[in-house]
This record gives sequence, structure tokens and C-alpha cells, in this order.
Amino acid sequence: MLVPAVGQESPAARARAPLKQGKAESALPILLKLHRAAPSDANLCQQIGIAYTQLNDLAHAEEFYREAVRLNPQFDAARKNLGTVLWFLNRRDDSEREFLVVTKSLPADPVPHLYLGLAAVGRHEFAHAKSEFERAGTLASANPEVIQPVLEAYLATRDLSFPTEVLEQLTRAENPDSEISFRAAALFQRYGYYEQAATLCNKIISVSKESAETWRLLAEAYDRQQKPERAYSAYSRAIEMDPNSAAGYLALAEFASAHANNSYALQVVARGLKLLPRSASLRFEQGILFSLVGDRTKAQSSFSEASRLEPEWNLPGLALGVSALESGNAAQAVALFDKARTIDPHDARASYLYALAISKEGADGGTNRASALAALHRAIQLDARDAASHSLLGHFELAAGNAPAAEREWEAALKLDPRNTTALYQLSLLYRKEGRTGRAKQLLEKFRQVKTEQRSEETQLVEILKVVPRSAAY
Repeated sequence: MLVPAVGQESPAARARAPLKQGKAESALPILLKLHRAAPSDANLCQQIGIAYTQLNDLAHAEEFYREAVRLNPQFDAARKNLGTVLWFLNRRDDSEREFLVVTKSLPADPVPHLYLGLAAVGRHEFAHAKSEFERAGTLASANPEVIQPVLEAYLATRDLSFPTEVLEQLTRAENPDSEISFRAAALFQRYGYYEQAATLCNKIISVSKESAETWRLLAEAYDRQQKPERAYSAYSRAIEMDPNSAAGYLALAEFASAHANNSYALQVVARGLKLLPRSASLRFEQGILFSLVGDRTKAQSSFSEASRLEPEWNLPGLALGVSALESGNAAQAVALFDKARTIDPHDARASYLYALAISKEGADGGTNRASALAALHRAIQLDARDAASHSLLGHFELAAGNAPAAEREWEAALKLDPRNTTALYQLSLLYRKEGRTGRAKQLLEKFRQVKTEQRSEETQLVEILKVVPRSAAY
């Protein structure tokens, strides 16, 4: 056997040493030279991939990991590295495929299961994600970098075993990571565990790492626990901590409005506008509040000002369009909604409202009808769970004489929203006409029940704007 002379190292050894020390810039030239001499060496390709990974050149790292796998399809270490690089290149589907291959040969390896779990969380497949995280073991459960998706997988599946551990660790810690604690609190809040959310927020505050954002989250948790006095104090404290942030005034105003105190909510917004006169979000909130108290003129003025302050924000335009629609000016509403959907082509509401305004013009045929149908199909494409778009599409189909298509759309609307009054009423009429009197009677009775339960004082403007993220940060 050939033995190197004393004091000499092989080129491969000279490359591996700095690579292990994280000095990839020294190792890479040697490795590339060796690769040119031995291009079919899978292990050498793997080492070059590692060097490029250390240098954060993920595109070249992928190239060499992939070559290593091509040369040796059973090279699981290279395939794991390939999957990891693909993940951080945001090619999650490709990454997942590589990790699935690894799990077949190395079912106990925690790394693939961690990434498969993260991929499942991204698709909101939380039960699957939890299963993968359990197989990943401590690589998932004791890894601060992934605590948020792991915690969400358990909370979403109503398994409090891991969330309880996280809560205990964070609350018992003398100086817990405030960012991790806040994110955990926000997840507890999102899934309805308000007491736990409040506990974590109070822990953050107790170790002097409070922020306006923490106080707002705590306020919401108190409100959800039916503790309005504590909620009010927390919202007020959030404003004290950051009086130049619109978010604090918006949160307190929405809290007051939710508790039927719109006059105080308007006062809060006015306070905010004194300090932040160019806040489009505060002007928009003011418009909503004026709508709630029935002052349409002031509401329109506020929405117009919000639109002027932030021309690329489509929500004020939507609000103005609905206001025009309620005033009987359907043509103006069509123009406003058309502008709003141009500003944000991905907002399903804009497409739906554009079609709704066309229907109010009474133009169910010709070019206008075609535009409305295209808008509704676009709205459904953007938000397949929106019952209103299906319901309105049924209206246009019936107007065109296509009763079976109308029936399908109204049935789809009721599957999504059993309380959709338009679908209930129109479908009851259609069934009666078809002689299906029993089903027609059931739907009409449901329609009457829903209409009775609805708050008569709420206008269409208010109903639609309920779904608007009023605290958008503009």
C-alpha cells in the first residue's frame, strides 16, 4: 500500500481539514481541481456541495449534490443535503420529493421528517405535520428555529401535550426569549387558547421586554376572556408605549366599536389623527365608524381622504363603491370597483363587487353581462370559499335562461354558507317553479329565520366591510 511521505498530506486531506473548520474558501479550489481529475467521484461531488453550501452559494451546491446523487442514487447523505438546499432555495415541492426518497431507506432519520412536517404545515395539513414532527423527535420539539410551526401543528389538531410543555418552559424560564414567547402567544390566541396567550404576554411584560405589540395581543386575549376592563387598560398601555403608531389607535377603536361604543371609537381615531394626520388606515377606520353611526356623507369623505393618502390601497375605493351602490348610483359603483380591481387584481372582493354593481345597473345581457361573468369567475378563482360570488353567478345564469347552472351555483353557495339569504330565497323560488314544494318550503322558512336574526340596522356597506382587514398598516 502506498503511504504518503511523512509531513505530506494528500490533496483530498488538505481540502477536508479546512472544510471541517468552516473554511470553505480554502477547500473549494482544491476540491474542484480534484473533481476535474475524477468527475465520477460521488463523494467528491458531495464535498464540493458542502463547500458551496458553507459559502451560501446554494445554486452551485445543488448542482454538485444532484451530481453526487446521480452518480450514486443510494447516497442518502448527499440526497439529504440536496433536499435541504432545495428547501432554502424555496423549491419546497422538489425538496419534499428528495426527503420522501430518503425516508424509504432511512425511516428513522429525523431530518427528512422535520422538513416533511414543515412542508405539511405550509399546506395546512396539520395532522400530517404533527405525525412527521413526532418522528423527527427532539430535532423538532427542542429546536427553537422551528418551534412556531411545530406548535401550530399541535394547536391546530387540539393536542395540547407539546403546547403545554412549551408554555411551562417559557413561563418558568428566568429570561425567556421574548420573540419566541410572543410568537407562541400569538398562536395560542389564533387557536382560541386565550388564557395561555395572556399568560405568555404577562411573562414577557414581567421580564421588562414589553412592547406595544405585546400589550395589544394581551388586550385581545383579555377581551376574548370577557375581561373588557383589563382589555381596555392593555389597549391604552399599548398607545402610551407607542403613541406615534396607528396600530394602537386602530386596535382600541375596533375594541370600542365591537362593544357598541362607536362614539368613543371615533374619539380614539380623532386622537390618532391629530398625531398622524396622513394615516390612511385611520381615515379608513373613521369612515367605517361613520358608516356604523349612519353618517354616510362623513363616511364618504373619510374614505375619499384615505384613498387620496394611499392611492395604491384598494379598500377605500371598495368602500366608496359600496356607498355609491347604496345611494343608487350603480354606474359610479361600477367605475369605482373596476378601479379597485385594477389596483389589486388579487382581491376577490373587488371582482365580486364589480359584478354586483353591474347587476344593479339592470344590464344582464351583452357586454356588461360578459364582463360580470368574467369577474365572478375570477372572484371564485381567487376565493373558492366565497358564497356570495356563487350566489351572484346564479343570478346571472338564471337571467340568461340557464336554470340548471343557476341551481348549481346557489347550491354551492349554501354549502359554503347555509345562511346566504340570496341563495336561500332564489333557490326556494326555483324549486317551487320546478314543483319541488317540500324543499322550497324548507329553504323559504330558513330564509325567513335568517332575515329575522340579522341586525336590521346594519347596511350593506357595514356588512361588506366587516370582512375588510381594518387595521391594515398604511
